[in-house]
Amino acid sequence: MHDNNDMIKILSEAEELINQHNYHKAIELLEKNLSYFENEEMFLNFLVRLHLYVGDTQSALNYLNRSLEIEQENLTTLDLSGDVFAKLKDWDQAILSWKKVSELDEKRYHVWKKIGNLYYEIGEYHEAVQAFNNFLEYEEDIELYSFLASIFKKMGNEIESWNNLMKAEKLDSDNEKILIQIGETYFDLDNHERAKDYYKKATEVNPDSIPAWFQLGKSLEATQDFIQAVESFSKVIELDPDNVLGFFNLAKIYAALANIEEATRYYEECLSRDPAFLEATLALASLSWASKNYDKAIAYLNDSLRYNENENRIFQMLGDIYEDNGEEEKALEFWEKATELEE
Repeated sequence: MHDNNDMIKILSEAEELINQHNYHKAIELLEKNLSYFENEEMFLNFLVRLHLYVGDTQSALNYLNRSLEIEQENLTTLDLSGDVFAKLKDWDQAILSWKKVSELDEKRYHVWKKIGNLYYEIGEYHEAVQAFNNFLEYEEDIELYSFLASIFKKMGNEIESWNNLMKAEKLDSDNEKILIQIGETYFDLDNHERAKDYYKKATEVNPDSIPAWFQLGKSLEATQDFIQAVESFSKVIELDPDNVLGFFNLAKIYAALANIEEATRYYEECLSRDPAFLEATLALASLSWASKNYDKAIAYLNDSLRYNENENRIFQMLGDIYEDNGEEEKALEFWEKATELEE
């Protein structure tokens, strides 16, 4: 005869195994003792969670059904039911289960976040917004305001996107993610001065924030403050020596400053890390072409064809370079290929 204390002891042993990442041993332990506690929802639900965690959704469903047979309106079981059906991609049943939890106990409002995430995953943005707002009626959440701002932006509703960012900033004016997000909104509105203010503040909040330094560099570049932009992108590379876009943007700035040597160096650094980076190749070829170094320009483009064999822009530029070099037959050959690929 096993009582409730025995069950708690076994579940505690299973927790210890889980803490040691011995998930399958924990399952073995529970299933070995299942016959003693097959009518205990807590025991069955523990098995549901474990099987979900290890990716055995079918076993999780089997134990879930056994638990539901004991009591159909147990809140914990219904919550787990939503998790299981979401994994099975049975969206309607998952949402139905979670909504039932909220109907039975409005204090379990956390399910609205699960419902919102699921609606978002399947592209039902309006329903996702409603679900998240249901959650926010009970608890303010900076991350959720940030997410809602992104959803509204995706939906083309800039006003609501902005409103949610302002709510987030009001909760925490030093939140790095929110500062960057507000900066991006100003950047999209071509208000680069305000964007810079927010990006600078984000770098002060977190001096190691690569996104903040990168976006600051973009804003400085947009206002033609090239010296400080170089400093920002250099900081990106200092923090991440393999940041391809950091090298690329540095190269662009040096090209704008007519410092061809530095531009070439940084474009080549970019390609050494990502040989398939087409924009860097086209820029390098353009620099060589502009200085009448046709062979070098052609070599850059031919090298890129190993990674971008169906890119019409490469063939178009090859045709243009051969024409400029007086080789019209070759130019025509490459232009025809470019046209074929474009079509």
